[in-house]
Amino acid sequence: MNPNISRRSLLRAGAGTLAAGLLAACTVTKSGTTTTVTLNVAEVVDYSNAILSFASTAINVSFVASAMGTANLALANTVITSLKSALAAFQSAAGSSASVTYDSASVKAAFDSILADVEKVDTLIISTITGTAANLSSSVVSEAKTAAGAAETLIDLLKAMVDMSGPRLRGVSPLNGDAAIAQIAVFSASQG
Repeated sequence: MNPNISRRSLLRAGAGTLAAGLLAACTVTKSGTTTTVTLNVAEVVDYSNAILSFASTAINVSFVASAMGTANLALANTVITSLKSALAAFQSAAGSSASVTYDSASVKAAFDSILADVEKVDTLIISTITGTAANLSSSVVSEAKTAAGAAETLIDLLKAMVDMSGPRLRGVSPLNGDAAIAQIAVFSASQG
């Protein structure tokens, strides 16, 4: 193996890993003009739970809560509650199935609600961490930034599950879903 791996080579390898993860998360079939997306229930639940864990932990970190302010902190708590409800609705619609089709009205509504809520987590919490943390340095800030990146990866993976035009990920991340979940677990454990 070449010890002088370029950054570009590393990013390409990460893109391949991410693409493989996306293929495992869902399947897309097309019959005429009808496209059916089949979602992996376990991955939707795992990713959503990890994002919930991240959000619940992050808003209790002092620099995050301070930077968010009272109004945004209250809004973040509302979003977290809404995400919990959307996840429960998704699990109820999926039942004990290993996979469900996005075409089902109840599954689609619940999954779309999850997507809307994780977008709000991204806007409220992740952007606060990445924006505020640029001027701060400590192990807590470093852990929060790492967890925020992992949460972004999971949000992108959730969105890519139903994006028919192909994944539009913010950046090429070498993380797969399991690695992102593990990083969030470390952050939640260290701050909990």
